[in-house]
Amino acid sequence: MEPAEQPPLRLLVCVNRRFGRDRPSCAARGSEKLLAALAPMLAALDPPIAAFPAPCQGRCSRGVTLRLLPTGRLVLDNDPRQPEAAIARLLSPPEGD
Repeated sequence: MEPAEQPPLRLLVCVNRRFGRDRPSCAARGSEKLLAALAPMLAALDPPIAAFPAPCQGRCSRGVTLRLLPTGRLVLDNDPRQPEAAIARLLSPPEGD
């Protein structure tokens, strides 16, 4: 019996913008810029990871928020000026494992 084929990896990048100075949001922190930088870098991986804009992931105070599917893993506190660091954190084993 052959092992089941793994579902494709997908990355959701929160692009939610909350209005108001006292309300943090991923978009206000540059998530759209990070998504644009990550998409071609992730597509070049083996296996490739498709990146998509996503609504709020409920971690506004810790954005830019990334969610890897199908695992559901969250990677928080990403800097849009450092897409390579975001990928390294995404692909590293979760802390505590």
